Amino acid sequence: FVNKTDCMKCKVAQAFSHFSYEKSDRKEMVVDIQGSGNPDTCMYTDPQLHSVMKEFGRADRGTAGIDTFFATHKCNFICKAIGLP
Repeated sequence: FVNKTDCMKCKVAQAFSHFSYEKSDRKEMVVDIQGSGNPDTCMYTDPQLHSVMKEFGRADRGTAGIDTFFATHKCNFICKAIGLP
């Protein structure tokens, strides 16, 4: 699920998922990040990982999970600012 609101915390979480995929040489991705906090801070918790080798337990959906993320992900200004493709 991609939160399509204009919320900054959501944009950060989306960019982090994208970043984690690129930084792992396109083998792993941090997804399903939950965030809470106040307008000035945020704590992200409860991540799930998807990996090409499906090595992170039952919820690791492998390449299907990664493909699902990118089917709905739209790069935002954070992705662009850190040079993500």
